Amino acid sequence: MQTTVRIPTEQPYRKLWDTFVYFENEQTTSEFLRNRYTESGFENVAKHVYQATQKFIFSIKQAREYYRAAEACDILTKPLLLYYGMMALSKALITSHDPDYPSTTSVLKHGLSTRKLKREEYAFADDEVRVQKDGIFHVLHKALCGSPLENQQRFAMRELLAVIPELIPTYRRLYGEAQVGAVEIWRERDLPTRWTLQRSFVAGCDKTREELLDILNLYGGETTRFCYSDDVDEAGTFVVAVDGEEAGHPLILYDFSGRPHLRFPHDGNLLLPELSVHYMVMFVLGMLCRYETERWGEMILTFSSPDTFVINEFLNVSMRKFPNLILDQLCRERTIFYTPHHPH
Repeated sequence: MQTTVRIPTEQPYRKLWDTFVYFENEQTTSEFLRNRYTESGFENVAKHVYQATQKFIFSIKQAREYYRAAEACDILTKPLLLYYGMMALSKALITSHDPDYPSTTSVLKHGLSTRKLKREEYAFADDEVRVQKDGIFHVLHKALCGSPLENQQRFAMRELLAVIPELIPTYRRLYGEAQVGAVEIWRERDLPTRWTLQRSFVAGCDKTREELLDILNLYGGETTRFCYSDDVDEAGTFVVAVDGEEAGHPLILYDFSGRPHLRFPHDGNLLLPELSVHYMVMFVLGMLCRYETERWGEMILTFSSPDTFVINEFLNVSMRKFPNLILDQLCRERTIFYTPHHPH
């Protein structure tokens, strides 16, 4: 079960990057990598630590500079800076799994592709990203879930944006019901855990009450079963009783504040880690910004595209969340940076 650490701070984004300083010190990073490589069963751990420590530290430092520059710059170039910042953080995470990365030049490719020259009637929500058989995204995704995606597998921006909890209000306003919704999780001593979900969320995702249970049980593992509570459901909600250990359920995502959200899988019961989702969307925005400069400028400066709203929201959310998700992976705990409410 993943531990949750809540850190009160007046400036959550600043505190997040201050926490990364732990990984910018040679002594603490060497110790961190030594523990990781020993756990993974590598031979010649001391040699691997010696080779990987500087690489790891510089990846974090470089990421910090990209994010710092992105924070200060205009939206015209922000996606490109954030994408390179994501790459640098991803390299650090990959290095914590594989001391020899990069072992070949093929893993230095992006690992993703999108149409460089967009059609005349362009809509960002309908744009697609394709997965390549090798490259940094391929290595990152495999490190996160242990299995690669299929070569040339496609994802539309609309389906990726639909599972980011912080984008729910924006997504709903533009495209309809998102594929993720808030869930209340009630844990009481000596009583089964209960999840409460909005009926409107389930119905809006074209799921029936029975389909919801089937999906929960499909991903619940052998020791956890979900069923509808004997209690009368409250108006407008479903109450689901959980028998077994439900912590860490793969369909649960968390927003900035640590509030749990239930997501639905993509077609074919595919579950993408939230890190992979952010990475793919930012890749497309970075390519748009880099290769379609005129179209990108028109989209965001003339406000001619309805997608401008969701793009701006995504950039703000991802700048704050992607580094936090990387930190969670490195520390193996969920770290929530929050601003405490002061009494008046």
